[in-house]
Amino acid sequence: MTIHRRLAVLVVVASVAVACGNAGKRLPDRSKPDDLVVEVASYDLAVGPPGRLIVGALTADHRFVGFGTVQMRFAYLGATKDSGAAPAYGSPSNGTFLVIPGTQVPTPAPTQPTLVDASTGRGVYATTVAFDRAGIWQVQVTASIARRMQQASGAFMVASRHAIPAPGDAALPTQNHTLGASDVPPSAIDSRASDGTVPDPELHHSTIAAALATHRPIVAVFSTPVYCVSRFCGPVTDMVQELAHDYGDRASFVHVEIWRDFDKKEINKAAADWLLRGGDLQEPWVFVVGADGKIVARFDNVTTRGELEPLLRQLPVIGVVS
Repeated sequence: MTIHRRLAVLVVVASVAVACGNAGKRLPDRSKPDDLVVEVASYDLAVGPPGRLIVGALTADHRFVGFGTVQMRFAYLGATKDSGAAPAYGSPSNGTFLVIPGTQVPTPAPTQPTLVDASTGRGVYATTVAFDRAGIWQVQVTASIARRMQQASGAFMVASRHAIPAPGDAALPTQNHTLGASDVPPSAIDSRASDGTVPDPELHHSTIAAALATHRPIVAVFSTPVYCVSRFCGPVTDMVQELAHDYGDRASFVHVEIWRDFDKKEINKAAADWLLRGGDLQEPWVFVVGADGKIVARFDNVTTRGELEPLLRQLPVIGVVS
């Protein structure tokens, strides 16, 4: 089986990759080194209620743009292809910068979009948007960078319905691998367990099915920290582990490793049930599930403590599962 994992934005090798299936715009032949380039970094966009959309921003010569806010506008281009007509953009919305967990943010942090290096400014810009039609859409991003107002656009696909479990759906009662499992190698529980020791034990005590059966809220992170193309999986998983330490008395925290055997391209069943669609698997993902078993929120590609913690603070204290 060939698995195509979509590349996330802002990989450390200094390029932005277009997610498979997206109609991303390429750099113009006469682009200048400082020209703004944007790529949509969200997975599984679909018609429906407002949801989060994230974009990565950089320059044509692969320098990262971070911090401050940008302005985003969206336009529908056509059901199956760009009609060629001038895009009819809707009202603008602000894109807020989300820093990748574990990034060392300068003090004070810049208040305007700024050219940054990978160690101090990796991140994406997020906004909330609803799509009323399936097909090809385009985002136009406007930002003032080094006192120069710039615009760039990127096209992407919107489906008629979500392929991945979405808010309002029932969480899948899957049996992810946990500590003490005798039928799988430690690396199938967490790809970082190369020496046989599974890190982040707080994330590997419970299955999603067991937490659902006891009507506990769940924070589930699906990631492969060692093999993640974007290199976001490790930092996001570590961030979820920190939340598990602080809020383990309010929810069950679960890490689902993607690969049972990476060399053989064998996917863990729990990861496949949630994420594998048509031979394509995208990660990382973080899902928040309520005590009623319904998905409350989901975060693709980049997830921050600032997005998850308010949801956890709303939960009652129910005690830690021993």
